[in-house]
Amino acid sequence: MKIIKLFLIGWFCLSGTASVLAQSPEDIVDRVMAVVGDEIILESEVFQNAQAIALQQGSNEMTNAKKFQKLREDVLKEMINQKILLAKAREDSVIVEQREVERELENRLQQIITNVGSEEKLEELYGYSIRRIRRDFRTTVEEGLMVERVKNGYIRDIKVTRSEIEATFKNNPSEFPAMEDAVELAHILRETGSSGMADSRALAKADSIYQLIQNGVSFDSLAVKLSEDPGSAKKFGAIGWTKRGDLLSAYENAAFVLEVDEVSRPIRSQYGYHIIRLNDQREGEIFTSHILIVPKVTESDEEPIIELLEGIRGKLNSGESFDSLAAEYSQDLESADRGGRLGWFSLNEMPEEFRDEIAEINEGEISQPFKTQYGFHIVKLLTRRDARRLTLDQDWEYISQIVLNNKRETAYNNWLAGLKERYYIEIKK
Repeated sequence: MKIIKLFLIGWFCLSGTASVLAQSPEDIVDRVMAVVGDEIILESEVFQNAQAIALQQGSNEMTNAKKFQKLREDVLKEMINQKILLAKAREDSVIVEQREVERELENRLQQIITNVGSEEKLEELYGYSIRRIRRDFRTTVEEGLMVERVKNGYIRDIKVTRSEIEATFKNNPSEFPAMEDAVELAHILRETGSSGMADSRALAKADSIYQLIQNGVSFDSLAVKLSEDPGSAKKFGAIGWTKRGDLLSAYENAAFVLEVDEVSRPIRSQYGYHIIRLNDQREGEIFTSHILIVPKVTESDEEPIIELLEGIRGKLNSGESFDSLAAEYSQDLESADRGGRLGWFSLNEMPEEFRDEIAEINEGEISQPFKTQYGFHIVKLLTRRDARRLTLDQDWEYISQIVLNNKRETAYNNWLAGLKERYYIEIKK
């Protein structure tokens, strides 16, 4: 059930493996599958999470009835665990700020859209509009953050001693499989389009469309001809009725202050520039249309990024610190503040683009700039490790982490078992 725990604790780790779905949540006659304290778990929720996991794994559970039924049973068990942790989080008055929820939701949505290729592909896979996906998962993301916070608060003080590590390694060799060929990497990432040229062109185009509207050209006709949101363009740009929280915060902040029939100046979101018209409003809801212009990166936009990375590589080869240059230039914010370090990767599991570049360099060397779906990278090969058996002398930190993780997992499971005795749980047949 490990992949299920990772999915549900990580809330929303959907990926883009295409699958022909035999049914969707709307096809299910919804019923309560379980009651946990004051919370219920619906069959449609179990189906949705099981569907997401099957897609994430790229497996055939969706087309194999027995396998998918087993997956749904495992998902239900883990959802019960999450509801218990959520009840504990609320009991402890754990609070997550809405801007953190918004940031996490949009980051994960963008990752998924990048993986599947487009918003339209995501909508096709899940059978929902992007607005519906965002709305449905907002609460999931918020509750997931609360669950993560209360769990981490419990396990973070759990430590292991040197004697524990040595005894576990000696007495439980099966927990420490042989090491595969692996590398430890650090990188500096520059996102595609980070030169700003694509953004400037998109803004200029959006500004020109806004001026056309101000000069009397029909918003509807411009939306059909020029909007780069294919889902709404064919409907004259119409988004429809939405409440606060259904759409991007940047879009909503502009739309909710418009007067009926008023058109906004271009508004920037992570998807591009929106020109928004407020068509109607009622208590707590708005009906809007928009024209979307998406920044498009060309080869000429990429040249300054490559030149920048080549300049950084020159500084590194002249002796400047990778840590300091990663902190200054890398747009991978998660790794930039730790010197660009990405950690250890098995050669068999790392992305092909990285594997090809690593094959050309030795320990301590810096790769040439190369492109992935995330942008352009230069990579430093920190350490190369050949396949072999683990030893305490050579692999102390790695072995220590395994022992610590196992100890925390055992403590967590025992703690969770104790929590289950405190809350009412009923599984419906």
